[in-house]
Order: sequence, then C-alpha cells, then structure tokens
Amino acid sequence: MSSTWRLTITVSAGVLAAYICYRVCEHSCADGHGSAEQEADDDPEERRSAEVEPVAGQRGVRETAGQIAVYYGSQTGTAERLARALALRLSEWNSAFQPNANWEEERIAQPGTIAIFAVATHDDGLFPDNATNFVKWLRRLGKDGRSLTGLSFCIFGLGSSEYLLFNQAAKSLQLLLKKLGAHELLRMALGDDTGDLKSDFDQWTVSLCDVLARELRIPPMPVESVPKAPCVKLGDSWRDRVPLELRYVSGDAVRQHDPPSNANVVCKQQWQCTDHVVQDNFNMTPEGNTQTNCVVVEPKSGFSAAETANVLYANPPEVVQYFMEKLNISEAALGKMITFVPRYGARDTAMEFEPPFPVPCTLGDALCYYLDLTGLPSVEVLRDMGTFLKTNEACQWFNKLFQHKELYKRMREELYVTLPEFVELFMADAQLNIGGFLQIVPKKVPKAYTISSHPSSGEIALTVRRVQFYTHTFKDFRHSLKKQLGYNETLRTRKLMFEARIYKGSCTRYLCSLQKGDVVKLYRRPSAFSQVEGLNEKRVVMIANGAGIAPFRALWQDSSATADRVLFLGFRGPEYVLYADELERIKSQPNYTVHIAYSRTNKPMYVQHLLQKHVEEVRAVLDSGGVLCVCGGKPMGAQVKAIVQHFMGCEIEDLKAKGQYIEELW
Repeated sequence: MSSTWRLTITVSAGVLAAYICYRVCEHSCADGHGSAEQEADDDPEERRSAEVEPVAGQRGVRETAGQIAVYYGSQTGTAERLARALALRLSEWNSAFQPNANWEEERIAQPGTIAIFAVATHDDGLFPDNATNFVKWLRRLGKDGRSLTGLSFCIFGLGSSEYLLFNQAAKSLQLLLKKLGAHELLRMALGDDTGDLKSDFDQWTVSLCDVLARELRIPPMPVESVPKAPCVKLGDSWRDRVPLELRYVSGDAVRQHDPPSNANVVCKQQWQCTDHVVQDNFNMTPEGNTQTNCVVVEPKSGFSAAETANVLYANPPEVVQYFMEKLNISEAALGKMITFVPRYGARDTAMEFEPPFPVPCTLGDALCYYLDLTGLPSVEVLRDMGTFLKTNEACQWFNKLFQHKELYKRMREELYVTLPEFVELFMADAQLNIGGFLQIVPKKVPKAYTISSHPSSGEIALTVRRVQFYTHTFKDFRHSLKKQLGYNETLRTRKLMFEARIYKGSCTRYLCSLQKGDVVKLYRRPSAFSQVEGLNEKRVVMIANGAGIAPFRALWQDSSATADRVLFLGFRGPEYVLYADELERIKSQPNYTVHIAYSRTNKPMYVQHLLQKHVEEVRAVLDSGGVLCVCGGKPMGAQVKAIVQHFMGCEIEDLKAKGQYIEELW
C-alpha cells in the first residue's frame, strides 16, 4: 500500500516561546499511487566551521509516523529568522503537508517525534528569554524520572567565538536531551556569528534534509531546491522580498495592548517598551577623558534590584533626516499614522499577519525607534535593498561586492560602516520605496542595561559609558574597491573616502544626551543578579570593572542586608571612580569591605590582580556558602575564573550549579 506524507505547520507562542510545528502523518491513498513532493554586539576575528556530519551509529528509518517540530530560542531575532526560513524550505520540499494548529507542549514526548532546534546563546552562556520555560520543563522531566526516549532531535547553535562560552546554550540543550534519552539524528552544528553564519546554516540544512529523507523514507530534496544567493538584477521588485503593503490610517487608530501571537521576537520586545520620564542625567567622570553617565528615570511600577532595563533608543536625528530625504518624507508626514496589511488587503484587515514592528504607529516613530538605521545590515538584507537600485552598473557592483566576502567582513569588523555610509557608497542612485524600506531594513533590538538602583530609592538608574572612538578612513578601502570591483567614485563618494571618521555608539550616545523631562522607551526583565534567592542573608563578593558596578550599586543600596559584603572594583584612576560618594559612605559600614584597583596610574593594578591578593578572604566567603558575583568586561571575567579555579581550587561549573557564582559579562 502506498502512502503520502503530510506535514503540519504552525507558528505559535509556546514551549520555546515560539515554534514552527509540523506533523507527519501516514495514510492510504485511494488510487494506490503515492505522492512524494516536499519544504542575526563587535570585532569578530576567525570563523568556526559548522559541523554537519551525521551522528555515528544512526538508527534505522522510523517505523512510526510522528511530528516534526522546528523550535527556536532567539534573543535578537536571528535564530527565529533561520528557523522560519527552514520551515518555509521544508514546506516547499513537500507540498502535501497540511496545517495543524493543535500542538501541545507535552506531545514532544510522544514516540516518533523529531525536534529541530535553532538556539542562540544569550549573554555569557545563557538561554534566550523565550527558551527558559522550555528548558525548565526539560529539567523537570529529569527530576521527575521521566524520559524522552521516543524523541529524535537535531540542533543548530548560534553564538560568537568571541565569547568563552561559545554556543553554550546549544551545548547545554544537547546534554539535557541526551540525559533524557533522546536520540540525536545529526551532529550538532555550531554557527559562528563572527563568520558566515548563514552559510553555516545552509550547509547544515542540506545535511538535515538528507537525514530527514532517510528517516521518513521520502525522496531526498532535489538539488535545484537548495537555495543559492540571489544576484541583484535591474528590474527586481521589493514586493518579491516582503509580504505586506503600507497603509495610512486615521490619527485616532489605537494599538492593541499586547503584541499579536504571530509577532516575531524583536517586534514583541519593541511592543513591550513603554515611556518613562527622565528625572536626571549627569556625567560621573567629568575629569576623565571618557564619559560615564547616571541616567535616572521614573519607575512607573515596582521592580527588583539589579533587574535589566531594555532600552529602545532613538536613531540619531541626522540619520533620520538623511533617510527622510532619501525617502522623500516631509516633516509634516512624520506624524501620519501607518500600519501594514497583507498584499491586496484592506486597512481594517484583522492582524493575522506578522507585523514588522508595533503598529499602528506614526511614521516618525518607525524611523526613529523601530528601524535600525545605523548598523550595517546582513548580506541578505543588503541584497533585498538592492531591489531599489536603478542602474545596471550599481547592480553589478552589488553582486561583485558580495562575491568578495572579505570586503563585507572588512566593512563590518574593521571599518564599522554605517547604513548611511553604505547607501552613499553603493546605492547613491537608489529610489527607496517607503513600504518596502520599512519592511526590509533590520529592526532595532532594545539594548540591555542592568538597573543600578534599589527599589527603595524610588527611581530606575542606568550606568551608561559613552562609546566613541576614531576609526579608519575609507582611504585604503577605496583601493580595494577599485581593484576588486572596478568601483567608479563620484565627487561625493571621493570626499567620503578621505573624511575622518568617528564611531559613535548609537544607544550610549542617545542615553548620555537625554535631558530632564525627556522620555525614554524601555521594558524590564530579570537579570542573573535579580534572581538569586536569599541574597540578603548570604555573604557576597562583588567583582566589577568600570560600568560593571551597576548591579552592585543596586545591592549596596539595600539597607536591610546585614551579611558581609566584599567589593573588588577596578577603574582607570581616581577620577574615573563611579558613585564615589556612595562608596565612601559604605566603607564605614561594618559589614562592607571595599578594595579598589587603578589601572592607569604610576602603579597600575587591575581588579583581577587585586582579587589574587585576597584569595583567602574570598575563599572564606565561598566556604561559608556565600556568593561570588562578577560583572564587567569579558577579559576581566575570564581572568577571575582562572584565579578562582587555580588559586582556590574551585570548579566554576560546580559553583554555578550551587548558585555561588553569578556573572554578567560583555
């Protein structure tokens, strides 16, 4: 008897917070003939190849039908985009697959299920916010003595080799699933954001489809269905790249309180942001050659000490003005309310589509807050923007540029090219369409800052170090463009090639420029420090350099804490000490000990060296069940770990498992 395979596809909020679910069903065909048709931070250096080999000892093809579920754990939207692309590709592989909306979390334990995971690593080895409930559920299964022996799985990890805990979330998920008895169909791939992540994923997807074809006894994916990087051609339409149409609505249109369930991760984060009035903003290092501000805003509601505030910052005014001119948008038009509808849809169409950002909103808010108009987009996004080009020569430059991957990598990692600069260099003749532009350009991911105030203060304080430095001119890059692309510069681009360039961190620049009475958009979420139970009753060692002091200020403002507190703080010099007056006050408290290291003085010392001098003091805290908290730069964090392991004989993972080692690094 012949059979066909049907795949279900559902996008929903649940389990890993959002998933694309497929059900594979086997049934008899009336005519006896089978049908078998089938369906992303800053200075990366080296690319790690993704491992895509099938796992040794793979089991035979499955005898029972089950469901295929594609999950993603995503903080910035990259894992989500890859998972959705995989879902689309799987559905195109077999057109017989049918939708199924009735999928329950626990059904992952049913025999015959195949789970495909695209999981990013957030912060320093953590799971993304939308994956935490799913991971807790897996851990509960283990504690309850349950297993997932009927589950087969594949994992693609997303991370950056800049971090010591490279792809830690994917590795942790793999370990959890194996401990529960699940079978790994395909060796885990570790995608590296410092390399060509999309190519890593595409390579892994080819191997994945081969494994699925064998496992499900279906014809393999045709070679021609493997996606290839599209060439930009004159006459390409942006409408072929995006699904929606822009519509203007009346000024009294009201946005729903909660984001639609089908909104993507970044859109949901933007949707959560609410207005907070700035109460104060002052530079704490006026005598230094760097600027670190304390930005104080109204809380609006209760919060926990050392929570994270995610700030939806505004694009620089000159950048917004630049794109207003490119899009032919007047000042008066910025106040117009806009929304999106499915192609050929009406303005009153129910929001049964994926909005690119919170709508309805003003056109001004879209340009100012929701689009990332400063960072250089991915190659895929830039190719989509190529549909706005209007000359064959520009299209040819585009295609040559993306054939030379080292040029794009240089723009991103060495030159810190901004989107306006890219448009000036390669898209000067482009005619940007508002509806297409608003959908194609990357959306802004709110920036995370640990709240540096205790709820008892009645304010939310953020510690913000302004990022600004001189970077390379385009002078040398100009020679590479001419040699490799045959680039012809204009008078305007020639001037740009020789101008001095300053990198300005978009969010830090924005926050440090806020004035009293201004409004800042943000939402809060827990941090590693805000979730430690019983911290008030425990002895605590706090280690930080620079702005890493933020969560510890929130802790020392809690007057109810009576247990011992030992601080190791690192600054460039006395003029760079943050919250200096408060530190002087707590030095006089009997339960506080404060050690400060200065790295740019006649006798330089870093905070980790200071820690090494007081190893026994720290060991005593840990031996008593106390907690060691670390916040600051990644190099400092790595050396602290080395000291704890080498001089104290403690394993970091053991301390973390007991809740005695908490860190947030950047």
